[in-house]
Amino acid sequence: MNMVAVFEEQVIKITEQKLKQSLEKLIEDVHLQQKLRELTDLSSTLEKFKVILKDSSMNKENRDEWITKRNKLLKKLDNIFSEIESEGFEKSWIVTIINYEMGNFKKVVDDARKDAYKKHFGKVNIDDIDIMDNRWELVGQQIKQAKENYIKGN
Repeated sequence: MNMVAVFEEQVIKITEQKLKQSLEKLIEDVHLQQKLRELTDLSSTLEKFKVILKDSSMNKENRDEWITKRNKLLKKLDNIFSEIESEGFEKSWIVTIINYEMGNFKKVVDDARKDAYKKHFGKVNIDDIDIMDNRWELVGQQIKQAKENYIKGN
């Protein structure tokens, strides 16, 4: 057997089989889909942390707090990533799915933010600043709920 035949038989066929099995698992396994959405949420949050940590005016104590938060999220992301890899998914497949889902996730969050602003603020004048302070928490809760619904697949 020459090397081309060996490659075709042992690498391509095995990879095709693994792809088909992974696709079936992705279609059927709601828990796996939820884990991928959770990875998307973590990736989005880590992007925000990256921007925050670039702020050179931040004092050392605040920077250390943000780094600690980021490291906890990175550990969680690594654990979930490893879980999904143990299900038979290649790293590049996971990254491809996350990159696609990031667009969906950002749309869900943006839509929730817009709806929450309209619902809780409507047309607000600068004289209504006290009312705005009380409503920020409600907006945050609505965005959080939208994220949770996205992760659950709703």
